[in-house]
Amino acid sequence: MKKISLFIVLFFLVAFIPHKYYVSTSLYEFKEDKGSLQVTIKIFKDDFINAIKTNNGIDLYMKDDLNSEEIKFKINSYLLSNLTIFLDNKKYELFYLGLKKDTEMITCFLEIENLPDFKKIKLVNTILFDLFENQKNIIHLKKGNKKRSFILGKDSPNSVLEF
Repeated sequence: MKKISLFIVLFFLVAFIPHKYYVSTSLYEFKEDKGSLQVTIKIFKDDFINAIKTNNGIDLYMKDDLNSEEIKFKINSYLLSNLTIFLDNKKYELFYLGLKKDTEMITCFLEIENLPDFKKIKLVNTILFDLFENQKNIIHLKKGNKKRSFILGKDSPNSVLEF
């Protein structure tokens, strides 16, 4: 009887242990009328704050103004070191616009302006790969009426698409 009771207790303990998912979502949207690429990235707030602290030594939990020049510089540095975009094999630099902080998420906004029309895009997104082995970055790409989605992981941090 003791073995059965112990088994039941262990079963319930293991069955209800919270499982942490490590995921970000990104929307890469081409605005053909403006000749720009707008990027929106949503990351769990605690993971993003941990990444900035680990990589740049700043604890965002302790900062009230996330749009100060110092903080923007650190966030920009982290994002640009983990995001790369090639259009027709030419590298383009993203411009960090700012962020919005919600209860559980941080949303980062970036943009590339004055883009030419292109046939091929290569996206590299290694956000949080240095912190979490099982990090997945879900990418949604929209150009005109074409939409594509894919998942990047540590073993496949980039994707190449042709239009």
